[in-house]
Amino acid sequence: MLGAGVRAPFVLRGLVQQQDQLGLDQVVLHDRDPARLATMTALARHLCRTWGASFEVRGDDDPSAALAGARFVFAAIRPGQERARTFDEELPLKHGVLGQETTGPGGFAMAMRTIPAMLEHARTIQEVAPDALLINFTNPVGIVTQALHDHSSVRTVGVCDGPVSMHRSIAALLGLRPDRVHVDYAGLNHCGWIHRVLVEGVDRLPELLDRYEELRALEDHWRLFDTELVRTIGMLPMEYLYFFYYRERAVENILGSGGTRAAQIAAINDALWAELHALAAAGDLDRAAAAWERAMETRARTYFARERGEGLPTPSPEVTGEVEGEGYGGVATEVIRAAARRLRVPLVLDVANRGAIGCLGDDDVVEVTTMLDEHGPHPLAQGRLPDEAETLLRQVKGYERLTVRAATTGSYDTALQALLAHPLVGSYPIASSILDAYLSAHADHLVLT
Repeated sequence: MLGAGVRAPFVLRGLVQQQDQLGLDQVVLHDRDPARLATMTALARHLCRTWGASFEVRGDDDPSAALAGARFVFAAIRPGQERARTFDEELPLKHGVLGQETTGPGGFAMAMRTIPAMLEHARTIQEVAPDALLINFTNPVGIVTQALHDHSSVRTVGVCDGPVSMHRSIAALLGLRPDRVHVDYAGLNHCGWIHRVLVEGVDRLPELLDRYEELRALEDHWRLFDTELVRTIGMLPMEYLYFFYYRERAVENILGSGGTRAAQIAAINDALWAELHALAAAGDLDRAAAAWERAMETRARTYFARERGEGLPTPSPEVTGEVEGEGYGGVATEVIRAAARRLRVPLVLDVANRGAIGCLGDDDVVEVTTMLDEHGPHPLAQGRLPDEAETLLRQVKGYERLTVRAATTGSYDTALQALLAHPLVGSYPIASSILDAYLSAHADHLVLT
């Protein structure tokens, strides 16, 4: 596991729940922050013992030693940590532009810092674990996975928990187990739609569009979108499309909330790490575990609240059975289970397109319903999407491709072109101002010529 962040225990819990099928003997945590690695390793061991793990958990600050011989590598790293994310999200807001760390220009800055670090890890994997499958959860997932596809030979899939939550709530509305419902999802990471819902071969999407008010009442995610909009586009949008369909409202709500999600997460995590370090040093890991649970509940209750312009939402455990992050670990575990048990499992993954979405190139990394087995991912053909959806996908993918090129060549001009191509920016004065400010703030990570 590359990155011993606060969501690492979610992955470990998923591994424990499936350990009888996975055949794991060891999970190794790696992080470049020694203090955080030591604390999270101690907490992880304690939690895994509590959950009845049969595998060993250890930490290693040497990436080559941590990765050596690994069959699976899970990556969730964050160069610059939460303070960099906070700057990334706050800066564009000064120009009336969404900053968000994946969908907005904040995602550009995150990608520019992260791609070189992930490619460095990929080179290490190629040397010491050439047969490993890399499961990438590092944001922005689609752009980072694109860079790994283009510039390394490591077998890689990108994962996102958003489509999983959509699938589960749809199944709940239909009164069926999720495994009885097949969804066809097509798009890019944080920019996609469910455009077909099959139950015993019958497409139930028209029924879901008719019953969209019931979906809105079932889970907060669906309340982001007006029923008239959803019926107009004829598909079920994933939550981050809110930033494209309601861009002015999202910016206004964030500005009116008095702060960004990044600043909110930074405050939660800073307080949590201080408590975890102290409790781990004192050997009080029961209290450390309780502190972690409370912090994760707080993150869940405040998810998307600022952007929506509402009070703190109430989690819906009757629908998802999880706080923010549980789906995160579940998707990773399903990827490992499919490969380890030689199963064919339908999952929404970020993979090379290979014709799945006709308006994009074969080597464009897309987020689509995929059959995964021990041989790797097999994206399912999604057919034509509405013209307006394909137009947005082509524009976003063009921005992603330019961002990868800028991060791997160090070209200032290409980085500027990427921001100009971004559908939420598109203005030369704003793009150049944002880029120059990012370069100044992140001089340790970003150097362009």
